[in-house]
Amino acid sequence: MTTTFLFIRHGQTDWNVQGRWQGFTDIPLNEVGRAQAHALAKRLASWPLDVVYASDLERAAETAAIMAAPHGLQPILTPVWRERGLGALEGLTQAEIHKNYPYLLLPRSFIEGPGSESYDKLRKRVIGGYNKLVRQHKGQTVAIITHGGTLRMIVSHVLDLPGRLFAPFHLDGNTGITRVHVDKKGQSSLSLLNDTAHLEAGLMFDAGG
Repeated sequence: MTTTFLFIRHGQTDWNVQGRWQGFTDIPLNEVGRAQAHALAKRLASWPLDVVYASDLERAAETAAIMAAPHGLQPILTPVWRERGLGALEGLTQAEIHKNYPYLLLPRSFIEGPGSESYDKLRKRVIGGYNKLVRQHKGQTVAIITHGGTLRMIVSHVLDLPGRLFAPFHLDGNTGITRVHVDKKGQSSLSLLNDTAHLEAGLMFDAGG
């Protein structure tokens, strides 16, 4: 009996376009982001889906509502699936962070700026939430609308990668789908990473961030 998780990044926001780090700041989708969410919903309309969870931040919650509508499901909103809190870095571009906090931007490092959520706290929140859903939804297909930093933590966990280092994969595509299977022994495996095929017909890609 296999459990399937669809981890999906939220649609585009204006801060994504501007390259601003969002964290807990509650930035809404822009029009491109809503179009991306509708493209996602169309793609997943025929996929089996039992339950939808989402970050309670607006950009994820609205993406989830649009995506879940064809299935007649109401997303369950929870702060467990929020982006990582970035403290003083929220709202800044990478260039601004480099200027004001140059000691933070080390190659492939996990950044802990002033007031940010620590690596250990983020891991406890995200991996604890994942393990709970594995126990609750055995044999089901579960969609989780979340954020880039949170997704990176999940993927690194599933692939058993070293902690605190950014692994060499990209999660820049808004509404990208990352699929994880959990077998009857509780072993997780990755079968899809940041798939944005539903966006290829239009100009709906973000600039990263």
